[in-house]
Amino acid sequence: MQAICLTMLFLVVIAFGQSDIEALLELKKGFVSDPSRQVLVSWNSKSLDSNGCPRNWYGIACNGGRVTSVTVNDVGLAGEFRFSAITGLSMLSNLSISNNQLTGTISKIDSLQSLQNLDLSCNLFHGSIPPGLVKLKKLAQLNLSSNQFDGNVPDGFGKLQQLKYLDLGGNDLSGDIMHLLSQIGSVVHVDLSSNRFSGSLDLGLGSPSFISTIRYLNISHNHLVGEPFAHDGMPYFDSLEVFDASDNQLAGTVPSFNFVFSLRILRLGNNQLGGSLPEALLQESSMILSELDLSLNQLEGPIGSITSANLKKLNLSSNKLSGSLPAQVGRCAIIDLSNNMLSGSLSRVQSWGNYVEVIRLSSNSLSGSLPNQTSQFLRLTSLEISKNSLVGSLPPVLGTYPELKVIDLSFNQLNGILLPSLFTSTKLANLNLAGNNFSGSIPFQEIGNITSIDSVEDLSLMSLDLSNNSLSGYLPLGISFNVSFNNFSGVVPEHLRRFPNSAFHPGNNLLIFPHSQSSPRDVTNRTPREARSHMKSVIKIALIAGLVGGTAVICLLCILIYSRTHWQEHKRSSSKEDDAKIGFPEGSSAISHRSGPNKNVDPSLSSLAFDQDIFTSSQLGYGNDVGETSSVVKKHKDVGHLESVKKGEGISPPMSLLSSSNPSPSKKQLPDNPGVLNVSSPEKLAGDLHLFDGSFLVTAEELSRAPAEVVGKSCHGTLYKAALDSGNVLAVKWLREGIVKGRKEFAREVKKLGNIKHPNLVSLQGYYWGPKEHEKLIISNYFNAQSLAVYLHEMGPRKLPPLSLSERLRVAVDVARCLSYLHNDKPAPNTNSNRDCRTSSECSCPWLQPS
Repeated sequence: MQAICLTMLFLVVIAFGQSDIEALLELKKGFVSDPSRQVLVSWNSKSLDSNGCPRNWYGIACNGGRVTSVTVNDVGLAGEFRFSAITGLSMLSNLSISNNQLTGTISKIDSLQSLQNLDLSCNLFHGSIPPGLVKLKKLAQLNLSSNQFDGNVPDGFGKLQQLKYLDLGGNDLSGDIMHLLSQIGSVVHVDLSSNRFSGSLDLGLGSPSFISTIRYLNISHNHLVGEPFAHDGMPYFDSLEVFDASDNQLAGTVPSFNFVFSLRILRLGNNQLGGSLPEALLQESSMILSELDLSLNQLEGPIGSITSANLKKLNLSSNKLSGSLPAQVGRCAIIDLSNNMLSGSLSRVQSWGNYVEVIRLSSNSLSGSLPNQTSQFLRLTSLEISKNSLVGSLPPVLGTYPELKVIDLSFNQLNGILLPSLFTSTKLANLNLAGNNFSGSIPFQEIGNITSIDSVEDLSLMSLDLSNNSLSGYLPLGISFNVSFNNFSGVVPEHLRRFPNSAFHPGNNLLIFPHSQSSPRDVTNRTPREARSHMKSVIKIALIAGLVGGTAVICLLCILIYSRTHWQEHKRSSSKEDDAKIGFPEGSSAISHRSGPNKNVDPSLSSLAFDQDIFTSSQLGYGNDVGETSSVVKKHKDVGHLESVKKGEGISPPMSLLSSSNPSPSKKQLPDNPGVLNVSSPEKLAGDLHLFDGSFLVTAEELSRAPAEVVGKSCHGTLYKAALDSGNVLAVKWLREGIVKGRKEFAREVKKLGNIKHPNLVSLQGYYWGPKEHEKLIISNYFNAQSLAVYLHEMGPRKLPPLSLSERLRVAVDVARCLSYLHNDKPAPNTNSNRDCRTSSECSCPWLQPS
């Protein structure tokens, strides 16, 4: 009998194990891409152990024949994650799939009653948070951040007694902040940042115990208003260590936080707080506050002495603080008092002690001279005191600070000569002395006396700005800098001629820019009379060459215009004859023929030349930063036929998206009318390709070998038209270096933009994040349609029949609907949506019926 029971138990365990395996295999069917090849390859029914548990399945843990953990983080997995497929995993305690490209809803998650940790962060999940989530009684950690969840947070979080960690940041959630916080019982870490929560922080009206255990509370980047803690709700925060309510619309005065003895970090920047600065936050007390950020507010009054021994970071920039500098700063390492109304002598910094590492006092009204004490600032790394009224010369001690990397003393009234020690420092990387009264020459000759440095490139100095001074002498060798508004003379060294003219002019009228291949040494040995004679000869030659070249260009343009006009007239007459032959009435509009495939388009024009006015960098929303709107105003969903680029038709071979390491080709590489470029063979995309729509299938390898045309350029990057193997045509924006900041912030903003859906907007399809700085792409559908400007303003051969009054009205209404949607219904994050609203940025197809 006992043997029979054991056998039955064994069979039950195997049956449950098989059920778990089938659930995971069913879940696998929704995955469409696995760049790491770890999940799709290892998850197969043949890799099972004797207990029926998955063997060597990536990210899967099993106990007693039952799946207990699924951990698939940071592998770029794309597709739909169907929670309905895993409802039978009753023993699953951990589900962590963060930083992928998974989509779907979480409507059936309440069946996972054993779940203790749920991490869906940094994906593409959407919809509302289901009420069934609060039924998971064992849930201890919940992270839904950086997705596309919207709506209100369901009631009932107070029932989750085991919940310690809650992160809902980076979504589109809304509702009253007080209503949500009042439900939280034993949560320790709460992050509700970057959402659309509203209301005030009137926590004193809530239950006396509802937030007593919170240690970390981040409610920044929301829509909170009112005076924080107006009814003295601070005693309920007796365990709070980090409080961040920056980037809201909070008003009133700054609370003193007298009863929060454990508070270490307080961030209330970028609000509308006024009044004076609470002295309790700066003085020695029982508080252990180490970071205080009250920047970008409206604080007034003086700054008292800072006596706190715990405060390390102080940011009071961009307020209305007045008076003199504080006499003491305690043990502060970073002090930012820039952009205020501080006055008085700079000499007070001499008593700030030796703990200071960063001093930012720019944009005030400080006077006096720089201190000259060797015992101070031994840890100083950055000294920024620009736009004040400092006088005197640079103290010799300034070049002896061992850790100093940044000096910005621009736009003061400093004078004297430049310190040679500043140009031989092995740590100084950024030196800005522009807008002063320095005279003499630049002491680069001191570099030649350093035996341990072979060349200027071995020094740390990377940025030098000496513009708007009274410097003289010859230009130095081996360093890049701005020397405009000075009186330099002589020949510009060859390695400096690659810099723009703005680096030398205005000013420096005696500088010589030779165009010959003769060495600078030969030119510099000339006498002043020979130099002037040579300059006159160069000017004469340049004038003659310019006149001849200009005349030739004008003649060539006239010939081209005449030829093109004559050819267009001949073509138009031929088209009319052909139309008459095949039954078209002689007066029919050419537009009606363009609504279908462009079979009658001028064969001498490539598809790009036909549409180059439509797709500029701004027209797909990519002309601005990533945080700006990702859509273009369009009239209809069907915007015409997509013309494909074919080899052997008078166009040079197509350019791959990774053919060049420079995403913004120079003017020598790109013609005035953008066309297809002939460059070297492509490399493979080695980064992460993130797609917002699971039904839109394209791999990084396919994108890397896709032929591409340059259809627009801007200061933010280059726009390409890429033709995939499948026949689909994409618009790919390649962002130049420096536009994109952190990966997480970039991914969050682009995902929000990709979630924008509207009949008059072209939505983003995805983005690509590469391992190199310039490998950042934004992907959208490509639409081949004439811009509105062609109908309204075009005067050349492409001029189309004018729009009727009803058509103009319909276009205006659609544009207004789009702008209203962007501003009011679905505002794009951190953007001014109508920043580039032009007729050349809008596609219009009035000959089609609206969809």
